[in-house]
Amino acid sequence: MYPETGFTAISCELSGMINRLLTPVRTRGLLHAGGSPLQMGRCMEIHTGEAPDTFEKDIAIITVNDYRGTHHAAATVTFDAVRKHFYSLINPHSKLRLIDAGEVIVGETPEDTINNLKMVVEFMLAQRIIPVIIGGSHDLSYGQYKAYEFLGQAVNLAVVDERIDIDHADDAPEYRNWLLNVFSHEPNYLFNYSAIACQGHYINNELFETIDNLYFDTCRLGKLKEDFRIVEPELRDADIVSIDVSAIKYGDAPGTIDCSPNGITSEDMCQLMRYAGMSDKVSSLGIYNYQPANDRQETTAQLIAQMIWYFVDGYYNRKHDYPITDENDFHKYIVNLSDNEYDLTFWKSKKSGRWWLEVPFTVEQRFERQQLVPCSYHDYEEAMQNMLPDKWLRMFEKLAM
Repeated sequence: MYPETGFTAISCELSGMINRLLTPVRTRGLLHAGGSPLQMGRCMEIHTGEAPDTFEKDIAIITVNDYRGTHHAAATVTFDAVRKHFYSLINPHSKLRLIDAGEVIVGETPEDTINNLKMVVEFMLAQRIIPVIIGGSHDLSYGQYKAYEFLGQAVNLAVVDERIDIDHADDAPEYRNWLLNVFSHEPNYLFNYSAIACQGHYINNELFETIDNLYFDTCRLGKLKEDFRIVEPELRDADIVSIDVSAIKYGDAPGTIDCSPNGITSEDMCQLMRYAGMSDKVSSLGIYNYQPANDRQETTAQLIAQMIWYFVDGYYNRKHDYPITDENDFHKYIVNLSDNEYDLTFWKSKKSGRWWLEVPFTVEQRFERQQLVPCSYHDYEEAMQNMLPDKWLRMFEKLAM
């Protein structure tokens, strides 16, 4: 995941500015006296002083209080309710190395905030810490993405959203159009984009066709309802996960900027977060479009707290079976398809039971991590029936571009 060249230099360069980019957490009223010593708030570090102590941490929680990318900008917003509920949850791991690193400084313009977030996330990546970002409008995801430029590698982006945020209307707010910035960013290091839980009644067919022509992936809400497990390989292949809280059905999460009667249930969202946490590739997570003003019973704050808890629990249950370093830890299956010049090679982890599909292609170094495609047993079954899995074909065509 991380390049060695220039790694230390970037880390040192950013460490000098991280103090002025993150403000401390005001914990008054968030930690209840007499609470269980097993509660998260008593088992983790909280940045309350001069500088966040990120030494030997695995995960850092960061909040970003900027909603100027929407039509619903609020004068004052706090994430105290999320913190309060998260601090009260029970620690899932005996060797928890988690910090609440505070809040990113809001810049004079939304672009300044995005760049501040980019530098904070870049610092965390350089420290091999997974930042968990709570925002703020969804266009802040662009700052999360920009932080990966220094790695010099192609990355995959998975977005859980009811919409695909590309809108060419002149008056479209930034939070509905931020993906255009990602797709057009130079240098281009986006290898794959996966739209998860999108709803067809919000998206025109031309946009679906554009996504398909770019060999990007869509995993629509209806397909998820048929079998939620299909989302696991999508998340296992992601480096960056960005979640719009509006993807959750309104009855389960009313504290959002946009609300919809349809969407992912709260239970499924927590399972999704655990999938993301267990992925050996996921290195940053963003949760955006939370609107405290609409969250009168703090239902959404509780859900976001639980989502983070499941991500943390997933992280500490990672199997570390990617990339393949020892073939003895895997079962290897070779399937010969008629009318296909390549045999298909599947790998099944003995540790986790998860599947990967190998794409036989000579590629430049920055694409090396893309040659093993996360898949499911269903893909193997298709190959055994002489059907070329769609995942293999799309990846082959993309690498051939």
